[in-house]
Amino acid sequence: MNKYAIRNRTISRRRLLEQTGTAVTAGVLSTTWGKALAQEVRPATAGTLSRSGKTPMALIIDDGSPVDPLFYELPGYETPFLVPREFTQRVVDTFNQFDIRGKFTVIPMPSCLGRVDQTLKRVPAAHLADWLKLVREGIAPRFDITPEFLTHMQAYNLKTKGFQHIYEDVWISKAPPDEIVEYFILAFQILKNVGLPATGITSPWVSGIDVEKKYAQALGEAQWKVFERKLTWYFLHATSWDAPRQCSIEYEDTTRGQVVVSVPANSTDIFWSMEQPKEERRAFIQRGIDRLVSADGRTGRIRQLMESGHPIVLVTHWQSLYTQGTGLGLEGLAALAARIQQVFGKDLAWVMCSELARRHVQATRPKA
Repeated sequence: MNKYAIRNRTISRRRLLEQTGTAVTAGVLSTTWGKALAQEVRPATAGTLSRSGKTPMALIIDDGSPVDPLFYELPGYETPFLVPREFTQRVVDTFNQFDIRGKFTVIPMPSCLGRVDQTLKRVPAAHLADWLKLVREGIAPRFDITPEFLTHMQAYNLKTKGFQHIYEDVWISKAPPDEIVEYFILAFQILKNVGLPATGITSPWVSGIDVEKKYAQALGEAQWKVFERKLTWYFLHATSWDAPRQCSIEYEDTTRGQVVVSVPANSTDIFWSMEQPKEERRAFIQRGIDRLVSADGRTGRIRQLMESGHPIVLVTHWQSLYTQGTGLGLEGLAALAARIQQVFGKDLAWVMCSELARRHVQATRPKA
């Protein structure tokens, strides 16, 4: 969800969101804006988000895979193909150090190389098994696990078992509801087979944004058929520095008491530095950290979200943290987490995205 080949052309998620009207460009919104917006938030929603005494905060990490997904998605992108065990362990150690929680994607068919519950082309079986073990034991205890559809590239043909000549964002717009349900079921089943039951789903790019109601219902149906889950959620919307979004209930089935919640990211990926000259990347990431939270904690996106009562949901990507094998993005995440801990330690608590969805439902549907 940031920079990918879409319909045979390269485009950043930031630009894609601008083109679809869901993000704007520069300018950190002022603290005055945050205070004014807080008056518009429904008390039930804002109160639920902070009723425990600490405001919940979550980190979304998209595109998780034992390989760097940009290796195939962006021809000519220079990066090590396999993500080494040492890096994934560093990610786990960083999560443990700061008790970071949220959502972590595991792509069921990464880069159209095969299924993670079977084999992947060019990926040694031991490497795949070890990566999945680290995710199960080191990441899943703190993070919801979701698929990002099936491939995050070309759509998979459920009948022929081959890959189509369209990407998944195009496929879901045209696919009948029953096909979407079966598509999601396969994604959930693959992850379930490797010991990673999914609590929801993530959209590659903005897949489904034009058919969101159909998308949300299909998710509910698939989750019910695989897990009989009454509460599920999805990540589709990201606001960058624009006006933030609340969580929202997008589908309900009253007969089985099921609710499907949209959980937005109210930030941008400040660790996606790969488009910058190498000598400017650290400064780029530092500027992003400062825009999220100033050194004294008085200004920045996180402070604005706290004051306005909107979900504090940050977003990054597996390849952003990896940064072409350098781990520069992961270093940036550790620096951000340390600053958050220092200035907000008594006020913020990391939670899973499913917990944000649960609290939203409790606030808006007290008897649910």
